[in-house]
Parts: sequence; C-alpha cells; structure tokens
Amino acid sequence: MKLRKILVILLSILPLSGCWDTNEPERMVYVYGMGIDYKDGDYIAYLQIINLGLLAKNEVVGSSSEVKVEVGHAKGKTVDEAVFNLYRSTQRRIFWGHLSFLIFSEDAMKHGGIMSVVDILDRYRETSYRIWVYVTKDPLSRIFKNIPMLGMSTGYSKISDPTAAYEQFSLIEPVDFRQLLIWIHEPGHEANVPLISVNNNNWLTNVKRHDSISMDGVAVVTKDNIKGYFTGKSVKGLMWMSNEMKRGGVTVKYKDSTIDMLVTDAKAKIKPVIKGEEIQFDINVKANAVVDHIVKPIPLSTLSSLIEKELKKEILYTYEQALAKDIDIYHLSETAYRKNVKAWKKVQHGGKIPLKKDTIRQLKVKISLNHGGKQRELPTLEK
Repeated sequence: MKLRKILVILLSILPLSGCWDTNEPERMVYVYGMGIDYKDGDYIAYLQIINLGLLAKNEVVGSSSEVKVEVGHAKGKTVDEAVFNLYRSTQRRIFWGHLSFLIFSEDAMKHGGIMSVVDILDRYRETSYRIWVYVTKDPLSRIFKNIPMLGMSTGYSKISDPTAAYEQFSLIEPVDFRQLLIWIHEPGHEANVPLISVNNNNWLTNVKRHDSISMDGVAVVTKDNIKGYFTGKSVKGLMWMSNEMKRGGVTVKYKDSTIDMLVTDAKAKIKPVIKGEEIQFDINVKANAVVDHIVKPIPLSTLSSLIEKELKKEILYTYEQALAKDIDIYHLSETAYRKNVKAWKKVQHGGKIPLKKDTIRQLKVKISLNHGGKQRELPTLEK
C-alpha cells in the first residue's frame, strides 16, 4: 500500500514543469535607457546598463570608483540590426523589463527612427508602456554617461524619473510611450516630446562643475520627422493648457513693483464651436494662485486680474508661434474629432483641421487667489 502511494506521488510529480529554463536575476544585466541616433546611413543604438544593486543602498558612502552606469552602442541598417549587433559584445543576457526611458537624436527623428523603435518595443513582451520618451540635439553618449548629483543612482535621474521634478515645476510635461502612441495615431498626428540637453553651467561640486540634464522645451514630432522646437518664452503657454499641471510660477507688474505668484492645478476645458464649414474653439482655464513675493499692498481682485491677463498672453503667444510652423500645439484637431466627429470630417485634411489666428474664438482664464502664504496679501517687511 505504501509503495503504491509512493509511486502515485512520483508519477504526479514527473509531469510538473520545473524552472530549468529560467534566468537567475544575478546572472542577467538590466537595460535602463535606450537611445537611437542616425549617421551615414546607419542607425546607432545606445543601451544604458545600470547596477541595480546600487538602488538598495546609499551610493554616497560607497566607493567613489564603483561603476554606476555602463553604456554600449552598435550600428546597423535598421534599429533591430543595431541592437542585435550590440548583443554580440554583451557578457550576459540583457533583460528589457526595466527599460525606463527612450531618447531620439534629431537625426534619428528625421530618418524614421521613431517608426522602427515604436514597432519593436510595442511588440516585445518584456517592455511596458511606462517608458519616458525624449528628443535631444546633444550627443547621446554624453547624456547616457551623465550621473545624478550627490552620487545618486541613475535610477533616480531626471530622465528616468521625471515626475518628481515636474511636481515642483510643471513647465515641460513628461511623455511616456503610451501617450506618444496615442498622439501619433490620433488626428493631428503630432506629439509634444520633451527636448533635453546636458547643462554644465548651473551646478558646482567641491571638485568641479557638475553636468546635469536640463529640460529645454518640447520638440513637436510626427512619425517620421520633427516639425519644430519650442523653448524659452514660446513654450510657457503649454504649461497652463496641460491638465496634469501641478505647480508653476508667474511674474506680474503692478505700477512700479514686481509680484511673484505661485500658480497651481491649472485645468483647461476646450469646447469646439461649429460655424458652417468652420470649427472654432472656446477655451476656459481655471487655476489657483498663492502670493510668493510682494513688495507693496495690492487689492486681491487687481492681482487676480493681472495673473489672468499674463496667463492668457502666454497661451496665445505659444499658439501663434505654433501657427507659424503649421503645428497644432494644443491638439485642437483631436479635441474636435472626439467631441464632434461629423464636423471634423467635413473640414479635416490628413487628420488636421485648418487653424487660423481666430480659431481660438474665446479664451477665458479664471484665477482663484486662495491666500498669500503666511503673511496674506501684505508684504512681510514694509518700506
């Protein structure tokens, strides 16, 4: 009887699959960032490999000579060929499940790099849609070798975790792989992708200047090209039109004094207005504001009005700059498509509706001035 039971147990165990084909974590390398460049007819793929063991400890107390990041690159006639050529020199199996960001060079964007990479990553089982996407004019090797300040892991860099800095200053909204696909496929077929560079003028250490990744603006891209860049003053309107906006600053003038304001939680509602064969839009923006710095007392109603005028000016300025480049910066075509597809079909050409200066028929900005910080609307020190 006991022998029969033993045989039954053994026979039931044999069909069970084991773990013979799995890869142990410590025997793989983990790609955290990918970059695509194009030069002399070849795509160049960059892969950034990080030491995941450093994520679980304080790197500052570790050895200063400890390698925190390693970058490999290879070229090929296609992106897929470039990646497989890089596999030739890797020492262990590369795991793609932790891929965090994707950077395109300007040349790669102009030669269809986005189409090749999107198709590969969208099909591959290990990758997810939470991959942050960027465009740069700087050499990719310089960006990938950049180490965050204070010896922190590259896993906490500005490009691998952009939401942390965005919550404090919401100028450039991060764009992930999912959002890129939506924008490229939906009417308008344009995506606002953050433009990054390496800046060596803002931070110093006790040893030398510290290079840092900087968000310079946005690059408006299609599936096979770059339509234009928006930096400096021309990009500020995007901040107030993003419903993901958390926090930003605005400066207004009142008589002979300057007032700094903190604006939070901006929300924009866009409503298509059909007028015959023409589509116009009414836009309503609401936000909260707090006094950051004030020199002289000012009526709160006057202060609210000044902020509203400044935000309205910045929104319209960005729109006009985009209009000159034939760019639908606020994705008005997509809004019309989603809210009135019949009217959209009548006027669209290639997924876009014709845009003019008066396409924004009405723009209203409403600011709720909640408080002035600890000291209300009065200056802390009066003259």
